[in-house]
Amino acid sequence: MGAVTFETLALGKTADEAFSNAVEDAKHMHGHAGYTGTIAEKSSFTVIPESEHRGRQKLTVARKLIDQADQRIQRKRGPAGAINCSGTETAKRYREQHGLEGKYGDVWLFFGWAAH
Repeated sequence: MGAVTFETLALGKTADEAFSNAVEDAKHMHGHAGYTGTIAEKSSFTVIPESEHRGRQKLTVARKLIDQADQRIQRKRGPAGAINCSGTETAKRYREQHGLEGKYGDVWLFFGWAAH
């Protein structure tokens, strides 16, 4: 049993709702058996403060935190990282691709390590 990195976007009225949506989507797509290497293995998240990613590419920041083994997100059984992506081109594309234009909520990027 190893670990792999994951990155996923989700929409929610709150970060908690977006996280729940992301976990449920991953369970639907990858099953409920565990060791999927997805956000389905996570039970919590930690929000990365805006001061750490303001004006920067969100995915680049997430990958750098993974590469640097940031203590907040380095454990496969620990929390996922979360970055609010609302107002970015990534969020706009996500909304368009998933038919979510006009839906209320923020687009969040969840990332980290998961059991595989």
